[in-house]
Amino acid sequence: MNTRTSRITWFRPMLIMLCSMPMAVAAAKKVTYEEVAVTDGVSITGKVTFEGDHPAAKTKTINKDIPTCGEGEREYNITTIGDDGSVLNAVVYIEKIAAGKAWDGKEVFELEQAGCAFLPKSYVVRRGADLHVQNKDDVFHNIHSYEIAGKARITMFNSGQPANSEFTKPLRMRRRGSHAIKLECDAHNFMHEWMFAADNPYYSVTGEDGAFEIGDVPPGKYKLSVWHPVLGTETTQIEVAAGAASTQAFLYQGKVK
Repeated sequence: MNTRTSRITWFRPMLIMLCSMPMAVAAAKKVTYEEVAVTDGVSITGKVTFEGDHPAAKTKTINKDIPTCGEGEREYNITTIGDDGSVLNAVVYIEKIAAGKAWDGKEVFELEQAGCAFLPKSYVVRRGADLHVQNKDDVFHNIHSYEIAGKARITMFNSGQPANSEFTKPLRMRRRGSHAIKLECDAHNFMHEWMFAADNPYYSVTGEDGAFEIGDVPPGKYKLSVWHPVLGTETTQIEVAAGAASTQAFLYQGKVK
C-alpha cells in the first residue's frame, strides 16, 4: 500500500511538469514587436514586376439582390499588370523584425459592405487589431473571413449582418507566419476580397508603377518578402547599411494557374 502511494505521489508532479511543457514552448515561440527609437534608419525601395502570361480574373454572375448589387458579371482575384509588367497592389514587407519604428497608432480598422462589395480593396491591417465592419446595404450579408495558411482555410469569424448594421471583431490568426485573409459573403457568392495582416509596420503597397518604399529601417540583415493574392509570395535576403541606399526588385515569372 505504501509503495503504491509513493508511486502516485511521484507520478502527479511529473504529469503536471509534462503537461506544462507545451505551454512553455508555445510561450517561448511567441514573438512580439517592440517600438523603439530608430537611429540611422534608411529606406528600402524597389519595384515589383511580372513576366509571363497574365493571369485572368475569376468571375461570378450576380444572381441575387440585383437592385442593390447590380447585374452582370462580378470579377474578383484581379491582377493589374501594367504594360511594363508593373504589379499593382502587391504588399512588400520585412519578416520577423523584432524592434523598430512605431505603428501609425490605429487600433481599429474599418471595412464596409457597400453595393455588395467589400471596401476598401487591397487592405493592409494590423495583426491582432480589431475590424469594424459596416453593412451599408439594405440587404442581409454574411461575412466569412478565412486565415489562409498554405492550402488551409481557417475560419476567423463567420457572422450574419442585417441591413444597415455594424459589428467589431478581433483579427485573431492562429498560424504563426500567416498573413493572408480572404473575405467572402455566404449570402452572395460573388463577393470576394483579400486583406493582408502585418506583424510590424515595415510594409508598403505597390502603386500602379509597381514601386514600393519602406522607410526608417534599422541597419541589419532582413528577410524581405512580397505577397500578392494571385501571384503568391516571393522572398529574398537583404542587408541594410547605415547611410546607404538600399534597393530590391521582385520579379514574378511564369503562368499563374
